[in-house]
Amino acid sequence: MRRESSSRAGVGVTLLAGVALLAGCLEMEGSESAVSVLIDVSGTYADEKADVVRILKREVIPALAPGDTLIAILVDSESYETDNVVALTTLDARPSRANAQKLALSQRLDALATSGARARHTDLPGAMMLASEYLRESPAPNRVMLVFSDLHEDLPDGTRRALRDDEFAGIHLVAMNVKRLGSDNADPERYRRRLEEWRHRVEAAGGAGWQVVMDTSKLGGVLEAIRG
Repeated sequence: MRRESSSRAGVGVTLLAGVALLAGCLEMEGSESAVSVLIDVSGTYADEKADVVRILKREVIPALAPGDTLIAILVDSESYETDNVVALTTLDARPSRANAQKLALSQRLDALATSGARARHTDLPGAMMLASEYLRESPAPNRVMLVFSDLHEDLPDGTRRALRDDEFAGIHLVAMNVKRLGSDNADPERYRRRLEEWRHRVEAAGGAGWQVVMDTSKLGGVLEAIRG
């Protein structure tokens, strides 16, 4: 009887361990994030490349978890081009493999930081449209678009961009490190109005959220809050 009781107890412990493991897996399921990073390389913002890369390596890449996806897209004169995608990685479920992928991402971004990439025009909506297509394709339930730009739109002649009503459906947009232009210093209301206009455009295109973050050290917390 004692052996039978002990055997049942062992089975019970095994079942409990299995239930706990399953519960942990279910809790993790649905927590993946797809993060698209838009890096402006036009005008004077091209000088910010090294700073943007430092922010990404310090705040974004370490916050990525296995199963997360990172898409990096350049904002230049003609941004709605797949060639503008400079990084596209989904982290492996194996932590060791995921860490190796993070290192490769960092090295790719380092190469961008030292490149001479600079564009005459700023096709910001084109990059945002391209990013939204990649994010919609991702199965990750949490979708974020990080925009590193001065948010000044300057399309080349003949280029047309129209955001659909559902362009940013299910996507949280975060404007980071928004550089002030010389005219903004002369009249700060121009800067504030530009931010407000983009907020309206994002909301009109169905965005799940619009946020402007000045303190880059808060970015990791912002991403964690969106992940829930």
